[in-house]
Amino acid sequence: MPWQYMLPINSGASHKYYITIVNLTPYRFVKTSQNSYQFDVFDFGDIPSGKARQNTMTYTNRVGANPVDDNGEAYYQLQGTGRTFTIRGTTHIPGSYPMRTVVDLTGMGLGQREYGDPAPEASVTLVITGSEQYGYITSLDFGQQNNWMRQLYDVIKGRQLRHVVMPGSHDAGMGTISQAWIGLGSSPNTQTQGLNTYDQLRAGSRWFDMRLVSVNGGDFWAAHVNDETSNTPVGATGEAVNDIIAGINRFTQESPGEVIILWVRYLVNLDSSIDGRTRYWSAAKANEFYTKLESINNRCTSGLDKTTKFDRLAAQKFLDQNGGKGCVLIMTDGRLQAGVPTERPASGIFHGPDWMDRDDFWANKGDTASLAAAQVAHMTGTPRDNGGGDSFLITQWQCTPDVVTATLYGLSSIAILPTNPSLYWAAVNSMSPEAWPTVVLQDYLGLIHTGESAFPGQLGAEARVLAMGLNLYMVSQNCAVSSRRSPLLKSRVAAASVVASDTSAAKAVAAPAADAPFAGVIYANGTVDRAPAPGFHLGRPAVLKNGTVLGNGTVLSGDRPNPHFRSKLY
Repeated sequence: MPWQYMLPINSGASHKYYITIVNLTPYRFVKTSQNSYQFDVFDFGDIPSGKARQNTMTYTNRVGANPVDDNGEAYYQLQGTGRTFTIRGTTHIPGSYPMRTVVDLTGMGLGQREYGDPAPEASVTLVITGSEQYGYITSLDFGQQNNWMRQLYDVIKGRQLRHVVMPGSHDAGMGTISQAWIGLGSSPNTQTQGLNTYDQLRAGSRWFDMRLVSVNGGDFWAAHVNDETSNTPVGATGEAVNDIIAGINRFTQESPGEVIILWVRYLVNLDSSIDGRTRYWSAAKANEFYTKLESINNRCTSGLDKTTKFDRLAAQKFLDQNGGKGCVLIMTDGRLQAGVPTERPASGIFHGPDWMDRDDFWANKGDTASLAAAQVAHMTGTPRDNGGGDSFLITQWQCTPDVVTATLYGLSSIAILPTNPSLYWAAVNSMSPEAWPTVVLQDYLGLIHTGESAFPGQLGAEARVLAMGLNLYMVSQNCAVSSRRSPLLKSRVAAASVVASDTSAAKAVAAPAADAPFAGVIYANGTVDRAPAPGFHLGRPAVLKNGTVLGNGTVLSGDRPNPHFRSKLY
């Protein structure tokens, strides 16, 4: 997406929209047919197993065309199965987002979702993983359970932590701009998330890049500044640490069985002083902070030592902690001076660099194209062979614009419109069983539109389902890191029964039953109809109008009934 389309003044300069479809199933997605009316381009095609395709819809701006009538459909079949789905381009005029993309999974026994296309040349995303034997998981909705690691327990428990793919949150505590301390930072150039910690957890994040400070020698807050020990840091504070802890504890009570990793940086004091030497914490302040962290429930405390680095321990070592409730792994990596304690291991607070190796590659690129090229090159250059160079790889999929650019466009728009969507085609198409990240770190995790953050109806599950799909499909094909048979070749019921019969500590937590398939309709405003009328297809026209172009190039010379109008197949 060219960045100029993020500016409202240029919103009418292009009529091109995209939908990226990610296929993490064993089957090819075959486009069986299509039709389009009043589209200059309606370009859809097959999606091979393990790949993604960015499909293009360019609405016509021809004089005399009534955009209310714009409609196009692409029909797909999962090759070798009876499963089908449809992608629909249509309009909703008037509306805040008049161009709409409808994902219709009725032919898979699932639901439908209407997306308001966020901007010209931006993409919405559909991720599908699973199989006939395992069942299907899609990004259409979040499902009824948010402990996705627990759902994949049998898949990931034997893998080393570096071989478990998870979403991550960059500057995770910056879901708001608080007034605790302001150093010229504003929401456009300093806020990096649209959700609080609790909702980031529900959206699927399991790695939290936390940058925590004290303010005026007192309470603790998240912060985002350019240089935390400079004489005059520029930035702002975000969520209160008390609220971060409350959100974590709420989530772990509701959704046990997860591994939540906090990598905690900064650990300095922000105040009105212009002397950076005063920012360093004393031993007393550091100990006060560690005591605060002890109020996080279900910390990782059992049986951990430095014999093996955390990234090389089996995930089961963490998943089984606290009687199978999983654990919160807290690691510090702050600007603490000599003589100031960096950890409290007995309480599950570890100095990260001493206990865990990681490859936290920061591309430091100011635009999406440069970022994608750098991160893909680094990812594909990292071996996945269970050897010494096989790392806990953090792919930082966020731009680092200068302050003028960030203020002009806004970090939210930069993340939501060009950058996060590019992950699903630029990165996914470079992934293979031998090349994938451990953590995909993002700004504005889960958001589809700027300013819309209500869980679950206004958010997207793409990051969570991508992680689940990479664990199920991609990593499972690498015999060097995953010795078990692919989970997509056996039933999810069988997998759940293995979890239920496991003799580990995790047996204390009941294995989650598979979600009942969502077969309703989610509208663009977040409204949910859980029981639509049989044969209802949101936005599907009853009549294919004169001038409709079929997939073989035929142009209809008159109106004809849409043969799929009430179809239960598509």
